[in-house]
Amino acid sequence: MNIRLPFGKTTLEFKLPSSWTDAGILQPVAAFPEIDLESELQEMLVRPSGERVIAQEDFSSKRVCVVVDDATRPTPAHRIFPVLLRFLKERGLREENTTVLVACGTHAPMSGGKILERLGISACNGIRILNHECFSQDALVFLGISSSGMRVFINKAVMEADSLFLVGTIEPHIMVGFGGGAKNLVPGCAGIETIMDTHLLGPARERFGNVGRDASECAVRQRIDEASRMLGKECFLINTVLDPFGKPVGLFCGDPAAAFREGCAVARTTWGAPVSARADVLVLSSNPMNHDLCQASKAFGTGIGAVKEGGLLIACLSVENGLGDYCVPPSGMSYEETRDRIREIGIEEYVREKERESGRRYSFYETFLTHSNGEALRKAEIYLYCPGVPRKTLESFGLFKVFDDMGSLLAEAKKLFPEANVLCSPYGGVCFPYFEKE
Repeated sequence: MNIRLPFGKTTLEFKLPSSWTDAGILQPVAAFPEIDLESELQEMLVRPSGERVIAQEDFSSKRVCVVVDDATRPTPAHRIFPVLLRFLKERGLREENTTVLVACGTHAPMSGGKILERLGISACNGIRILNHECFSQDALVFLGISSSGMRVFINKAVMEADSLFLVGTIEPHIMVGFGGGAKNLVPGCAGIETIMDTHLLGPARERFGNVGRDASECAVRQRIDEASRMLGKECFLINTVLDPFGKPVGLFCGDPAAAFREGCAVARTTWGAPVSARADVLVLSSNPMNHDLCQASKAFGTGIGAVKEGGLLIACLSVENGLGDYCVPPSGMSYEETRDRIREIGIEEYVREKERESGRRYSFYETFLTHSNGEALRKAEIYLYCPGVPRKTLESFGLFKVFDDMGSLLAEAKKLFPEANVLCSPYGGVCFPYFEKE
């Protein structure tokens, strides 16, 4: 069986063992045509979802905050922001009353030049541009405790604004069903306490099995939406849905709840792949999640639902910026030792054990990433080919068995599974499985 996987800007080709059986390709059933994003946006700014009609509003005395997701997301913000800014200026918005807030969450801040490039503009021209700082108390406002017990801290720039515009993309997400919607605000512009109260809610087995699910089935999404309602602000959503090649196939604007719900329906069809049964082996590429290892490793959780308990996940990750925000602490053990320990005591106790050994508490993101990748390892073997990060660095995490080439990886995989049925996922960064009986 010959395999061709998209691998960053190139193609990765290899041949699977002859004793393995082809169980199919994990890919959506339907494809949508590319839309003219700029024209569609101009139309939807005039006729959005919901009752609010911003085309009839006077923005001359309003303070506007445009919340844009960061470079780890594929949102074509450079095509959206100029159209939005021109539209609002035609209705009186003054540049000195305009703030752009990059929803970094816990990610590294973007440089000024990179932000301008992301926005599709050459200069600020009086617009205030900020990176969110989740650890800075000076940058945050405390809104209170939600009904679920979540501590809600939000960026001051959000609360100072009269009107918010949320620019992002609706894509499959292992914790909240689909990204996008109010996720730009929480965790994108939330304090670290709020981020912890969403991402570390409940057992890992429950948190990381939600890709493609409805918001009503995702406890983390419900917390996000509740926190956003606590702001009491005028919010206008601008969310795209992209295809595997990064082309926009849907645009959803207006009331955050209604527009997000409509967008999820399209995203589910764009990225959901029907399967009849779980496979012994899943071979996947991280495309289009290739920004860094932190982003690419999401493919483990996105695809793991298609693998049997005790199966094998072969992950081919192309990363453009090395580790990025990937900050899992070194295991101090081999892959096999780490795997066996996680399966023996569970991922939460594994992290606590490592904290006791190191004499320090893991940071939020260290804990979250270890939980996320460790939960995939609890279920299946993870064999990794990722030439963009040094092998010794990858091996130090203990969460995957690392190979320098696909030939040696497949030889080892055949020892583990002399015979196997195999699914292939060319766009494993976002393409998620669902079972045909569901």
